[in-house]
Amino acid sequence: MSTINAYILRQTMGPLIAAIAVALLVLLTERMLRLLDMVLDTGSGLTLLLQMLAFLIPHYMALALPVAFFLGVLLAFGRLHQNRELEALGSAGIGLRRLLSPVLLLALILMVISAANFAVGQPFARYIYRALVHDVAEAAANVYLQERTFMEVNGITFMAERIWRNSKEFSSVFIYEEDETGKATAMTARRGSLSVAPKGERSTLFLVDGARLETRPAKPDGDGAAGGSGALTFDQFQVPIHLMGQEGFRPRGEDERELTLTELWRYRDTPPPGVRSDEMIGEFHDRLVRSFSVLFLPFLAVPFALGPRRARQAYGIAVGIIILIGYNQLLSVGKSLVSFNGLSPLVGQWLPFAVLALGSGYLFYRSAYKVPRGAGRWSLPAVLQNLLPGLRGATLKRQHPE
Repeated sequence: MSTINAYILRQTMGPLIAAIAVALLVLLTERMLRLLDMVLDTGSGLTLLLQMLAFLIPHYMALALPVAFFLGVLLAFGRLHQNRELEALGSAGIGLRRLLSPVLLLALILMVISAANFAVGQPFARYIYRALVHDVAEAAANVYLQERTFMEVNGITFMAERIWRNSKEFSSVFIYEEDETGKATAMTARRGSLSVAPKGERSTLFLVDGARLETRPAKPDGDGAAGGSGALTFDQFQVPIHLMGQEGFRPRGEDERELTLTELWRYRDTPPPGVRSDEMIGEFHDRLVRSFSVLFLPFLAVPFALGPRRARQAYGIAVGIIILIGYNQLLSVGKSLVSFNGLSPLVGQWLPFAVLALGSGYLFYRSAYKVPRGAGRWSLPAVLQNLLPGLRGATLKRQHPE
């Protein structure tokens, strides 16, 4: 029997891996086109772009895995059915329930992988991706420094005649800054270079051969502090400055989607600022429901794979994918109702899951144990095959009436 198990798994794994690869390629390519301009503007090159795409994989894997697994099981059992291998195995006493055993083992493994992805992988990957986008956005803003153009960054007006971005050096530098008290400082220098500090610290601008002018306004109400000004020249001068976007990214957890599954449950009554308890609960149950849903996909896929051999398998694939998309939308709507309207998760999220589980189990039970007369004509692929040509004929008749 181990040979049959290995054969079933080989038939399933091929379409499964291919579908995941195609889905990830399409989804990542679409996102890559949006990130490409931003990354190239910073001069960071291909490495940073690949890092950002890598941290998107857990998010897109959660979307691709259920559909890919459904297609893998459907195509595997459809091929067995078309080649009459199911009949040969059935004559040897090996029914659908026994043939589904290795697929259910695979479903259990994929469910664990999906649960780990939802529980830990997605939250950390989402946060790291957002941190990278933050760094790229700040670096991109710095790239837009143009020669002989005034630019204000964090209250500092900066201009340089020449800018060498690779070495972070400038020539003919002008800097102007005014604080909350009205004190204004203006500096000019023949040359300058920037020392980039670690995140969370201010960078330092080293100026060479320049002058500094500082003015202080007079204090009102006659407190005895008079205004004034002063000037000095220097050979070398260090200025703390914030031109290179070195502000540290916010801590993880300000968005409920960045929290792990255990953190969602632990902090459900004390959510982060800006997040409601209902949102934490909705996110928690959404991850659980989507993880457990993987286990019931084989029961849904096998009935769509069976039917008359003349029935087109594409109909079963199309309707199956439509069901999965509709189920995904139901879960999204249910999560919104739980998060913002106070609906119970049992109704908004677990009820659609129960419908999927019971409906899939019933369809598989009919396929595996019930063989009424005319079953082939009324199986799902056959119904679809007979229905669609009739719809096409009615449409053509309306378009071209006699």
